[in-house]
Amino acid sequence: MFEEAMLMSSISVPRPRDPRRRPTASLSVARSAEASVVTAAGELDLTVTDQLAALFAEELRRRPAALVCDTSHVEFCAARVLTILIDTVADAAVAWVPFAVAGRRRALLRPITALGLQQALPVHLNVAEALHRLALPPRFADRDSRGSS
Repeated sequence: MFEEAMLMSSISVPRPRDPRRRPTASLSVARSAEASVVTAAGELDLTVTDQLAALFAEELRRRPAALVCDTSHVEFCAARVLTILIDTVADAAVAWVPFAVAGRRRALLRPITALGLQQALPVHLNVAEALHRLALPPRFADRDSRGSS
């Protein structure tokens, strides 16, 4: 019994988050000729997922030269956010808009790795690297040659 009590006391249990100290989520968009950059910061939980999905849909309707989601200031990422990002990958491909995720934070990388989504949802180090990777995507280069035939 004593050993069992000692074992229980040595287990580290995370404390619940204090809602008063929770970083609020913020979403913003910066547009340029080069790309639209959606910046997400704070805790991306279920309270902001509808807003995030709507923001991506609106940016895709605008048909930017490229779309990047900057997650470099994300503290928490709900699984629903990953679904939205994967849906945006598909929607962007249909719209012929190059899309990338930037900001290799643990809050985003951990669930991506745990779910085995690295191939479907690669995350670049920062926005500059993401834009560089999007500069010459081969699958988008075919679009112009098919349209001019």
